[in-house]
Amino acid sequence: MQLPLSKTAGIQVGEFEVDLQWGELRHKGEKIKLQERPFQVLATLLERPGEIVTRDEIQKKLWPGTVVDFEHSINTAVNKLREALGDNVENPRYIQTVPRYGYRLIARVETATASRMPEVDTFSPPSQGASQATSLQKRRLRALSPRTVLVPLALAIGLLFLFALPRKNPPPHTVWKQVTNFSDSATSPAFSSDGRMLTFIRGPETFVTPGQIYVKVWPEGEPVQLTHDASRKQAPAFSPDGSRVAYTATDSNYEWNTWVASVLGGEPERLLPNAAALTWADKQHVIFSEAKSAWRMGVYTAAESRNGEREIYMPKNGGGMAHRSWLSPDGKWVLISEMDTIGWRPCSIVTFFGNASKKIVGPPDARCTYAGWSPDGQMMYFSADAGDGFHIWRQHFPDGALEQITFGPTEEEGIAVSPDGRALITSAGIRVSTVWLRDQRGDRQISAEGFATVPGLGFGSAAGHSIFSPDGKRLFYLVRKGASREFNSGELWVADIDSGRTQAVLPGTSMSEFDIAPDGEHVAFAAFDKEGSSHVWVGSLDRRFPPRKLTLKFARKPYFRAQGNIYFLVTEDDQEYLYRVGPNEMAPQKISPEPIEDFKGISPSGGWWLSGFNPVVAHPANGGSSVPLCNFCAPGWGADGRFIYVRFREAGEAGGGRTMAIDLPVGKELPTLRPYGLNSVNDLKTLNVAADFDMREVKIFAPGNDPSVFAYVRTTVQRNLFSIHLK
Repeated sequence: MQLPLSKTAGIQVGEFEVDLQWGELRHKGEKIKLQERPFQVLATLLERPGEIVTRDEIQKKLWPGTVVDFEHSINTAVNKLREALGDNVENPRYIQTVPRYGYRLIARVETATASRMPEVDTFSPPSQGASQATSLQKRRLRALSPRTVLVPLALAIGLLFLFALPRKNPPPHTVWKQVTNFSDSATSPAFSSDGRMLTFIRGPETFVTPGQIYVKVWPEGEPVQLTHDASRKQAPAFSPDGSRVAYTATDSNYEWNTWVASVLGGEPERLLPNAAALTWADKQHVIFSEAKSAWRMGVYTAAESRNGEREIYMPKNGGGMAHRSWLSPDGKWVLISEMDTIGWRPCSIVTFFGNASKKIVGPPDARCTYAGWSPDGQMMYFSADAGDGFHIWRQHFPDGALEQITFGPTEEEGIAVSPDGRALITSAGIRVSTVWLRDQRGDRQISAEGFATVPGLGFGSAAGHSIFSPDGKRLFYLVRKGASREFNSGELWVADIDSGRTQAVLPGTSMSEFDIAPDGEHVAFAAFDKEGSSHVWVGSLDRRFPPRKLTLKFARKPYFRAQGNIYFLVTEDDQEYLYRVGPNEMAPQKISPEPIEDFKGISPSGGWWLSGFNPVVAHPANGGSSVPLCNFCAPGWGADGRFIYVRFREAGEAGGGRTMAIDLPVGKELPTLRPYGLNSVNDLKTLNVAADFDMREVKIFAPGNDPSVFAYVRTTVQRNLFSIHLK
């Protein structure tokens, strides 16, 4: 329902007055300067206060026809509107962003000629196909005052599910019921075999996360916390008799081990070392993932004592990691979720007996993180991102037609099918990633819309990319625009640091990694071609020439270094080698005679390259002895090579621990190290530390030319468990 606005009547929006007739915004009688487009956006949102107005609706109304840079135009208009209202995108009081979908006016709205706004259901379903709330949910909605539009994010997200947004071919009569009501995040649900208990992790991440294991009696019991430690966890699962919950936790050496906690309380006990995502095949046998190297993991079965261990599945490629598995009810088939060096792969199915090749199931060419079975084994369920975020899909076993059963701007990860087959529990919510800058002016957000990121110091990734222009006046970052299997990907955007203006650099080109050249005029990047193979390209930042492909084989992780040399990894026989191509060379040259596992980056001169995890080792490019650099760390050089940054990972932290900038001796690219390298922050303090940053909640840290300037990625997550009624 729309709010009947009169152009002759003033409108009170929170602390501001809006005059639609004269196009003016005032605060306590004082006129606020606001350009025409931002005001038109405000007027459009005022037509439906409390409801989501989609970006498409705004475009059709305010930018009809073909608009070359609509994304930038609407982002700029909304940012200027927020600035005029003194609003904040992270803690909004006026304009709330629904990522990748639209905006909602959440402030109190009243007409100046009435004591209160008309009786409007600000959360009424926007389409005929919207789901119906339960009677309890309806009572809660009636309890809301019609004037109350500003609500907590948790309620907003819950209502997104109760009243499904317009979507293509929505399944009829899909009923959602909220299971948890946390202000932060609940993930990884799993049922007991009798369906009387539900376990989950209260933590921000859907893969491996800091957080605690909880259990609750299904459906109305209160959550009870079982663990109280700082380890990072994943994949809780009940034992067959429901007395224990198994889960994966990392120890001080970052090995993935399986622990069990009694549902009655008490201290958890370790069940199996080097065993992840463990579930029970029967009362005596378990299935789990076992790492054979830092980047190779397969699926195995054994007794709880590990007697009779047998391989079920091992990825063929060197960087394959089968992280999770789900046995079919008849014990003959296993669904598998795995990743490779690029990112999450589609889900697949293999035989439990390990004597047949795998087959892709679920959405093809999608990132698939969770799967599950119906109790009769006739239906497979998947949590997969096929281009518009993670949603739930189902497919009749073994090769029936695919059906998407959840839609909308929120994402759903995790699958727990009830033993009676009538409900599916998933973790649903919104995850936003933004790029921030810290310099002499303090901290401020750079990216305005979408899921944005930068390459930098983060665990499990290479670091040391240049994301700033050489003069430090521009910052480059990625904005995700569509489907991709990569961990991070998107269009390349640039922000003018002084003015804050942002624009796309290479519109329509999706890349996974990039590095700005020392001349500030070129960019090297990795991108997939139409055949699905990753290659390294070089492009002009001012678009003077089209991007040029440098590699014929599968290649990734490009680095622009001194003298215009570009370094990258090339895959040969499922192993990766370091290559280099000069500015006037056509054929890349192999630099590393031996294959590289877990590449971490290369120095600005190209004289050293890093690999490994425990420890990270520095290898001289021109031969000589390798040097252990640090353990459980993410190292990388600044753009000009004067500083090397080392970030230590601490158990239980979402992003990482302390990051220190080490001032390097003149002409050196490594500090003077002890024989065993750096094991802790205390070891770093013995060196020439130029800066010390405590960035525990930051996943990626990207330094500039000196420690006073750096970019970082901040993510905000709000998730709860929801039950979906299955027909």
